[in-house]
Amino acid sequence: MEYKMTLGEVYKKIPGDLKVSRFSLAKAVSYIYNEDPSRYIFNDSIDIPLPIAQKIIKHFVSGYPLAYITNRVSFCASEFYVDERVLIPRQETQDLVEYAIKLISSCGIKTVADIGTGSGVIAVTLKKLNPYLHVFASDISSQALEVAQYNACKNMVRIDFRHGMFMEPFEGEKLDMIVSNPPYVHSSYKNRDLQYEPVNALYAGEKGQDFFIGLSKYEEVKKVKYMLFETTEFFIEETCRILSQFGYIEKLADRYGIYRFVKVLRF
Repeated sequence: MEYKMTLGEVYKKIPGDLKVSRFSLAKAVSYIYNEDPSRYIFNDSIDIPLPIAQKIIKHFVSGYPLAYITNRVSFCASEFYVDERVLIPRQETQDLVEYAIKLISSCGIKTVADIGTGSGVIAVTLKKLNPYLHVFASDISSQALEVAQYNACKNMVRIDFRHGMFMEPFEGEKLDMIVSNPPYVHSSYKNRDLQYEPVNALYAGEKGQDFFIGLSKYEEVKKVKYMLFETTEFFIEETCRILSQFGYIEKLADRYGIYRFVKVLRF
């Protein structure tokens, strides 16, 4: 027997002091079911399966992401699967991919490694838009790699997935380019919207630089001609300082004019 709650019961479970409107609830439910919100605004008797109803309440009470309820997110015009094993891709990472596409096209790049691939959105998108590319993708989380592999199959592309950290999965490989959206949130930063996402994919020390410090210890990095990273806008100068040993540094802005990307061209 499947246990359910009516939409009206769900609404009553959301504390009144949160001041959630019925339209906000209808909008959330319609997004989950990919339907018109009008179906849910005036119909409190609609049944919602209990596990979904509980997550909807959790969304309004404590910020549980809708993307983890729907298990889907749109990224660069493609649809990807996400769950609590991986970060939810953000809009700014689409800007990172656009910079990567321009660099790949203008420099004739043939091999790319996406370090810390998570859900695989960067690797899969680059491969879809550049079928000739040999795309590697790595992660220290085997669970994240399961999601990334699923997304590669879902989007019908072949990615060379590797398990491991930094440059270790690519020993012996010739890489033209590294692109990465690594952990870069500084440890003192607290945000309600991040509480359900995997900690090891978010936080990177006091200034959010642990990944870049770790990567810089690998001699193999010096063999890669092009690198492109997303980083924290709060400590981007520190990122530039760490990466400057590998080549010419250029800061790049997102669509809102915030500098959050670093491009490295080897000397």
